[in-house]
Amino acid sequence: MSDQTTPDIQAETKVYKVFVNAEEKAVDSDVVSYEQVVLLAYPIPPGPDTIYSVTFEKAKKPEEGDLVAGQTVEIKEGTEFDVTHTGKS
Repeated sequence: MSDQTTPDIQAETKVYKVFVNAEEKAVDSDVVSYEQVVLLAYPIPPGPDTIYSVTFEKAKKPEEGDLVAGQTVEIKEGTEFDVTHTGKS
């Protein structure tokens, strides 16, 4: 008789393949924030006064649009993000 009371944690964790600036990335949540996407695009920020523009498409809800600081988006497999940076004016 096997012990079925211990849940299989790995079976419960879904990893989504997304694309950030055309590079494949793995995300372990179906909701990602602006800040998470920026960190995926630029793990080392270009500079202290950098601002970012984030657009996305092929997401779950909403399907496409802009993402700004403090916002999140519900993703699905293959969601695409484009992150660009500029200096503050």
